[in-house]
Amino acid sequence: MTAYLDYAASAPMPAEVLASYHEDLSRLAKEPGNPNALHGAGRAAREMLEDARARVADALGADAQEVLFTSGATEANNLFLNGATRAKLEKAATLESAQSSSTQVTIYSSDLEHPAVKVVLEGLGGPQVDLIPVAVSASGVVALPDLAEKLAACPADLASFMMVNNELGTIQPVAELTELVKRANPEALVHTDAAQAVGQIPVDFHALQVDALSLSAHKFGGPIGVGALLLKREIPVVSDRRGGGQERSLRSGTQNVAGARAMAKAIELATAKNAQRDRRLADLRQRLIAGLDSRVCLTTNAPTTAHMVHLRLPTKHPEIVLLMMDQSQVAVSAGSACHAGVTRPSSTLLAIGLPEEEAMGALRISFGDQTTEADIDQFLMALPPALDAAQRLDKRERK
Repeated sequence: MTAYLDYAASAPMPAEVLASYHEDLSRLAKEPGNPNALHGAGRAAREMLEDARARVADALGADAQEVLFTSGATEANNLFLNGATRAKLEKAATLESAQSSSTQVTIYSSDLEHPAVKVVLEGLGGPQVDLIPVAVSASGVVALPDLAEKLAACPADLASFMMVNNELGTIQPVAELTELVKRANPEALVHTDAAQAVGQIPVDFHALQVDALSLSAHKFGGPIGVGALLLKREIPVVSDRRGGGQERSLRSGTQNVAGARAMAKAIELATAKNAQRDRRLADLRQRLIAGLDSRVCLTTNAPTTAHMVHLRLPTKHPEIVLLMMDQSQVAVSAGSACHAGVTRPSSTLLAIGLPEEEAMGALRISFGDQTTEADIDQFLMALPPALDAAQRLDKRERK
């Protein structure tokens, strides 16, 4: 049986969520209704949708009107970052002092970000949009002193900082980062990608003081293809998703009612305070770390979520480790990105200062409610021979 240790990629759906999802799909199959229609069937579907919206809001410390349903965090990131930047550029263009050749929007972020943020921001960069990177500590945390120093010289118009890094699991000081940004410019907007945070650490939209927050249901046991953007009501965003005007006219298209409700059920289960669950995850993490091969080391000593462990491997071929682990029925992820068979160093590991060769060899293990001690032991048994195979290839290449 496969030891599934890749929860950070996609978490298994709990039985309670699956049952709820099936019930709603069956109901909508028997009594179909578009939630935007005015007849009785439409109103019933709308009631189901708004119930889901309220439940997601309650779980995350937001108002129901601030929850916009999307297909996931990637779409939510794109919707806000592109839309907020466009709104600021349009506002700047109306000012008499604005010059088309001058920088009109300054955006802060770091190299820790997921490609769903990083690539979007890179696409926005240009003559009118200045992208300013914030330094990262060797343990994988955005450096508050560097941000403060740079903001003193050039306040931000927009900033985006993830809550939990998707490779290292390091918890970012989003509330403190937000405070610094808004102290330098009270009109600045702050966004956080919380895809890896929901269900792992407390997430309170209002307490964080951010303006926008993105999440994906499948990261905490909901269905793939459903997510949300939490967005304060007064924030100007110019969307290119034109159509019927759904989701505050920012995300046109008929909403996925059953998916939204399954996400609501999953988020309620994932965010419920459960000390026993927390202790169990901590015990599994300790069991894994204590049993590691001596050639392997932890990447960071910074505070991380309990469900994620990132390892540095003494090899340039983590893909061999992954393939061998897969043959041993262990599912984990590499920290580096493999494109068309070519392994590339992890941008996150490069950001924390590792040399390119060391940034090649990495492994991410992530687990959750359905993980057993036997799964951890299966991983620990499979790792040494998998690493042996990768190191044999390293040795052949050096000859």
